[in-house]
Amino acid sequence: MTSAWSHRLRVRFHECDPQGIVFNANYVAYVDVALTELWREAFGSYEAAVAEHGVDLVVGSVTIDFRSSARPDDLIDVGLTLAAIGTTSITSAIEIRRGDDLVVEGTIRHVCVDAETLAKAPVPEPLRAALQAAYGPKA
Repeated sequence: MTSAWSHRLRVRFHECDPQGIVFNANYVAYVDVALTELWREAFGSYEAAVAEHGVDLVVGSVTIDFRSSARPDDLIDVGLTLAAIGTTSITSAIEIRRGDDLVVEGTIRHVCVDAETLAKAPVPEPLRAALQAAYGPKA
């Protein structure tokens, strides 16, 4: 997979375990950082995008397959591609690379909820269109 959008990070020493490799849970944090930057680029900020439409997003699922390891001071690219937008959910394909080396791949699914009640809500059409433009598969 070639990601439609990516954000570069440098692995910091404190993100690693005693074996000197990135602790597994930190990969989810890296994805969250990349998604925050994607929303900033697409909408100005996450808050601006969701507040305007009265919705919020919650994580429904994350899957990660570990292919190799990142270490302190490595530059990694957290790649995201819009895999699917359902009625109430947004699924992103994840690909984390160190150069040409695939470190992690997987998916993260966010569920759109009403900002006040937290009940499932449809993905607003303006968000759907902007996300497709920001990191949807390119033709």
